[in-house]
Amino acid sequence: MNVPHHPSYPNPTIVEAVCDIRYEPVPGRAWKASLPGELFKEIQGTYPEMEFGLETALEFQFGPGGITQRMMPGKQRARFKHAREPVLLQFAENLLAVSVLPKYSGWAGMRSVILEVWSQAKPILGPAKIVRLGLRYINRIEREFPDQKPSVWLRATRYVAPAVLSSAPGFLSRVESRSEGDLVIVTLGEAEAGAGSGAPLVFDIDSISERSLSPEDGTLSAEIDRLHENVWNIFSEAKTEKLDALLNRREG
Repeated sequence: MNVPHHPSYPNPTIVEAVCDIRYEPVPGRAWKASLPGELFKEIQGTYPEMEFGLETALEFQFGPGGITQRMMPGKQRARFKHAREPVLLQFAENLLAVSVLPKYSGWAGMRSVILEVWSQAKPILGPAKIVRLGLRYINRIEREFPDQKPSVWLRATRYVAPAVLSSAPGFLSRVESRSEGDLVIVTLGEAEAGAGSGAPLVFDIDSISERSLSPEDGTLSAEIDRLHENVWNIFSEAKTEKLDALLNRREG
């Protein structure tokens, strides 16, 4: 399958891109505490650092100071760090997640990482099927002054409400939409402001497949391409010319 071509911006606003794969193991292949170690043996040439802790999920909370990020604790998990690239893996019971941190270099690179890790992990995990697959992009847009309207950076779409774009500080928009096994969650709000600066915009796009999928590489490849196309379309429809100029700005 040909990978849809989209530009890789020299100045991306993405602070984290996450692919979340939740699976159901084959009968008799229950979770074991030794599985993280088995996976580490397979990938340690590329991911030489492993640490244990609690599985965490990023949750946004809205308060007087804007959107705050809170890590929600969950089950035991292992975390693996790439030797050279800004890539983290999170492995917990029936979950494998791939996170790409700044600087995001484009979909082709992230796609390659996801498929490579999944191919290496499958023999160890023994997945019977993928039960939920998510692709989430969190953008942070620095405003030029505290009261700058969101409409400077984003335009109204099916997922971005016009009223929010003209709002004074202290706004939040969250749209959840379901259709034929898909869930889309789009959040627009403000991060906590730094000292002496205005609160940056947070534009969070989460495209999720809740279908039951084969764990084969070809099925995963096609589905993450579809989810990425959905995220790309939502972002492209919303960005203004000013945001486009920011994305294409080259430092120096």
